[in-house]
Amino acid sequence: MKNCLTCGHLQEEGNFCGKCGAPLESSVFEQAATINDMNDYQDQSQSQSQSQSQSQSQFTHTSQSSDQIESIKKQSKLYVNYFLEQLKNPSTSLNIEAAWKNNIISMVIYVIITALSVFMLLKRFTSGGFGFFENYGPSIIQVIFYMSLFLTLLIAINVVAIFLTSKLFSENLSFTNVISKIGNYYALPIAITVLSILLGLLKSYTYSIFMLYVGFTLAIVIIPIFVMINLLSNTSKIIDNFYSFIFYLVVTGILSAIIFSFIIDSTIGDYLGFLF
Repeated sequence: MKNCLTCGHLQEEGNFCGKCGAPLESSVFEQAATINDMNDYQDQSQSQSQSQSQSQSQFTHTSQSSDQIESIKKQSKLYVNYFLEQLKNPSTSLNIEAAWKNNIISMVIYVIITALSVFMLLKRFTSGGFGFFENYGPSIIQVIFYMSLFLTLLIAINVVAIFLTSKLFSENLSFTNVISKIGNYYALPIAITVLSILLGLLKSYTYSIFMLYVGFTLAIVIIPIFVMINLLSNTSKIIDNFYSFIFYLVVTGILSAIIFSFIIDSTIGDYLGFLF
């Protein structure tokens, strides 16, 4: 028998009450079961949808990481080829726009490996013949930071001096052009500084210091002067090339005096004094 939950009427068959028309008890239970089944199905569908979204997100992230790794490998290979070509033929005329990034990379690499070479030599001397300073010397982070800042300022002085001289007396160059022209020749200082690090690892410290000095002289002194002379020999206006070059030296001297006065009066000067 089926019982009507509304009026209490009993009947054997049917899903609705023959007296009041309300759903019978068994029909309510069946509807509740159907609703529960639908809710379970919706929950399962949502769970599957979330799992698929997470899987798709992980796949996208993995795919992006793989693409980034491949891009880094490709760029590294292109830079190595550029570096070897510049090491063999540094005066080769290159497309300024194409070489811009590689030249910046070369300058950054030179600054970092020079700072590392200085730290390695400093650690050798402070832990060897001058053990008293071993616990008081600057850390590797401090050495790399301050040496990198020091070298960057020196490179910036040369770039600005060449830029101003070219604007007044030679080609109308932009900062990008000047940096590219200087960066073309940084392959040799990088190679020499790497050799300095290798000699330091082999404990040939005298030759390591000598190679470090050679690389520094090339990067900061000889290369900018060579670039400036080339620019003035190609085109010069207003005054003789000799006086244009004197102007470049004066600008370099003034900027160097300003920068070094700032360095000496700052924390950088304290660390550089300790290093040298």
